[in-house]
Amino acid sequence: MTVDRPPSSASPGTPWVERKRKPDGSERRYPTQLEFVSPALVIVSYVMQRGGAVFGTPIDIPPGSVSYGYFWRSRPYTVYRMREGDRIIAHRFDAVTGVRIGHGEVAYRDLALDWWLTPEGRLIEEDRDEFEELCEAGAFSAADLAAAARAERVIARAATRLLPELAALERRHGIA
Repeated sequence: MTVDRPPSSASPGTPWVERKRKPDGSERRYPTQLEFVSPALVIVSYVMQRGGAVFGTPIDIPPGSVSYGYFWRSRPYTVYRMREGDRIIAHRFDAVTGVRIGHGEVAYRDLALDWWLTPEGRLIEEDRDEFEELCEAGAFSAADLAAAARAERVIARAATRLLPELAALERRHGIA
């Protein structure tokens, strides 16, 4: 994959792949559509056909809702902004490292910590037990642990303050 050189011809609606490497080394690939790409940020969308408690979420997601994924090269987290039409359903933040933006895909390493932010401002942490087990098993490097700690600090202190930035990005790039 070529890093920092997204295709200049990529336009909204182009098929894109989200490639997640789990702490155990396994990889998951998710087909998405490109909304915006630059060397520092890619935004993709994914229609959640089934709805319900997708991926075991603590939030009920209506069928046909759209998840907009925001992936920054320089941040230790990603954000998924879930919408049903104009209504924000929830936001999910994931601790990550090694975000790479390339031709037709965004790749990153998942650090197992996730947080949900409800529209009412309630922050729900997920996967703390899994993260701690992985730490004990030596699954993370010192750099991974530092990235997870940075993500946790940012999300705990400023999750709701990140939402206007997402809205501004959507307006600037004609998303949603």
